[in-house]
Amino acid sequence: MIRRRSKAPRLSLTAAALSLAVLLGASSAHADRKYFVETYTPYLAPAGELEFETWLTSKSGREGAGGGVAWDQREEFEYAVTDRLTAAAYLNFSQPAGGSLAFEAPSFELIYRLGESGRYPGDPALYLETTESGEELELEPKLLLAHRVRRLVSAANVIGEFEFRHNDLELLDDGAVMRKAWAWALTAGTAYELSPNVSAGLEARYRAEYPNFGPRSGAALSLGPCVNLQANKVQIAIGLLRQVSGTPTTKGSLNLADFERTEIRTIIGIDL
Repeated sequence: MIRRRSKAPRLSLTAAALSLAVLLGASSAHADRKYFVETYTPYLAPAGELEFETWLTSKSGREGAGGGVAWDQREEFEYAVTDRLTAAAYLNFSQPAGGSLAFEAPSFELIYRLGESGRYPGDPALYLETTESGEELELEPKLLLAHRVRRLVSAANVIGEFEFRHNDLELLDDGAVMRKAWAWALTAGTAYELSPNVSAGLEARYRAEYPNFGPRSGAALSLGPCVNLQANKVQIAIGLLRQVSGTPTTKGSLNLADFERTEIRTIIGIDL
């Protein structure tokens, strides 16, 4: 989304501890293992599998936030309709820095693999997410690509984001009214399976934004580590992205007016 809004309360430490305890108590690999926290792979769960996920993201270091931390949270139910098609529904919540928790909007997602593993280079899959808040409609298509060589997994996503405002028009910094906007992003990562239960890797994201489908207003490149822990019916993915460059610059080589300096995301998934 170009009009960034924080989305989340802090996850209960007790819930996180219980999930970790379950995770370490057994050993079984997930077909849809989340090696990364920003980049999807086209490796989907088998038909009939139902999974619940909690996504928690902290965002800090953005100008105008008063040094506080904003939180994004998503609650997701995902169902594998076939071996090549999954559908998911999300509930999105927001907690801006210094603010309180509020429900934001529901989202719906479809992922479709174009063929069986190995049939096409990159094992491509198509992704579409829609969000309707009552104030705006957001569409987010993606192309998912991945390649595996034994324990080494690499993935990349080409992303488009389109936002259409309905009534409550937003003013940009220059006083112009924003009725629509689009952004594009590229995420990529490489991870190595240290064991059947643990993988570690590096992930990057580049994002550029275009209010009113006009000139680019800002862009940023972020980079950081990620890790996945899994066993039995539970997996936990944790990743950190740190902005390393941005335009237009506001501090050093960074764009902290439009983008956060640091994002930390945790995803807890449970097979039901």
